[in-house]
Amino acid sequence: MPPLALASLLHQALPWLSVDGRAVVNTLVCENGRVGSAQALCQRVGLRSRFQLNRLLRREGLPPYEELSGWVCVFYWMVRGDTAQGRAALRSLAPQTHIEIASAYRLVRRVTGHRWTELRRAGTREVLRWFRDRTHPPRPIRQPVSSRPSVRAGAVPPRLTTSVTTGGPQSRPSRLALPGGPYGIALRGHDVAYITRVQAAAIERLDLTTGRLTGSTCIGCTPSCVVFDPSGSRAYVSVHYLDEIAVMDAVRHVLIQSWPVRGDPLPLLLSQNGHTLFVTTNEDQLFGLATANGRVLGSIRLPATSHHLALHPAGDRFYVATRTGGSVLEVDASRYRVLRSFVLGGWPQGVVVSPDGTMLYVANEQHGIDVIGLGNGKCVERIKCDPGSVALAMSPDQRFLYAGYPRRGRVGLIALPSLEQRGTLETGGRPAQIAFDGNGRVLLVNEAGWLDIVPVGRLELTSSQS
Repeated sequence: MPPLALASLLHQALPWLSVDGRAVVNTLVCENGRVGSAQALCQRVGLRSRFQLNRLLRREGLPPYEELSGWVCVFYWMVRGDTAQGRAALRSLAPQTHIEIASAYRLVRRVTGHRWTELRRAGTREVLRWFRDRTHPPRPIRQPVSSRPSVRAGAVPPRLTTSVTTGGPQSRPSRLALPGGPYGIALRGHDVAYITRVQAAAIERLDLTTGRLTGSTCIGCTPSCVVFDPSGSRAYVSVHYLDEIAVMDAVRHVLIQSWPVRGDPLPLLLSQNGHTLFVTTNEDQLFGLATANGRVLGSIRLPATSHHLALHPAGDRFYVATRTGGSVLEVDASRYRVLRSFVLGGWPQGVVVSPDGTMLYVANEQHGIDVIGLGNGKCVERIKCDPGSVALAMSPDQRFLYAGYPRRGRVGLIALPSLEQRGTLETGGRPAQIAFDGNGRVLLVNEAGWLDIVPVGRLELTSSQS
């Protein structure tokens, strides 16, 4: 997610931005202005070329790409300097964006026309006014919004030519190269998996029977999480920087609708009957959307942003982990009412409910894994594993919990029901979401640019992956 203070500052200054304009700004903010080349930004937001990007920036009333990225970098330093408690010297802020100190001073002078000391003396609000002088609201567009073609229309994701590491895919570990920051994964039965490519604005298809990637669908800027409906004919994707849910025809693998939501959406959860899609956004809100038309059925204000949801086997309630809120909420799925709040401390992340509905497992980014007895709502066990766990998943045979540690480049295995630590898979990179294909294999998505497919319970990867 983009730093909220900086994103809010720029969006308040540029209230006229369209969803595509916001996506460009949010992507730059997320990388502190240092995305790279214009083509790299195009790939992130789902544009075909830098020429299309230039047209978008002109239409949005924004400066050219190089200048805009420079302004975002300057504002990142300004906001950081405002909270640095006296350490607002650019030489202490520039390394945070991997820029040489001399280059940082030149960037400030080139973009703003002033020295850094003059910026600090003027203050962030005044510098923001200088930036606004370089922008302008676009001219009114006569045609209605619904009839305007999206700048993403016709965008084609890079074609991938990758295959599974040689060997029997059912019994041996394998790795597929998958660039573009893969993060989310959803499986449809035993045949197809959808994988979100956050930095490529696309959904990738994996044929589970052959273990090969078979094609991409352009979705829009920063597709994050994905889920199939019970029939497998539709898929829903949270498109983070476009503030919308994309609806895909999962038979033809094409985008068919998009539903706006308030804030940047992330985790998705379908009700048991498939009629309601639950989603949380970075505005600390949970929404229930009708899958028939995207209409908002209800909402709940959350104590903090949630990144993970889990449905109770009974289908009448679900669980919302509030990371910085230090709690997990039990929510009535039909009345949008908080039934209980489990205060755990730390940063609750991935949540898993046992198939019999008696236990709730919570990955806690600060202190291991919490085990809650849902009968009395008490924390009955705290598994003392390494801190930093984010994703959490249970194998279909209920023998293992898999916990992802993105900062350590590993995935931990915990045996059930003993809760003993079985060991770790040293994946490298940044392990993201975890899924199981029903054929005894676990699929480990890695944001560093690959997908590991490993037999459930195995703790070694192939030597070629080291």
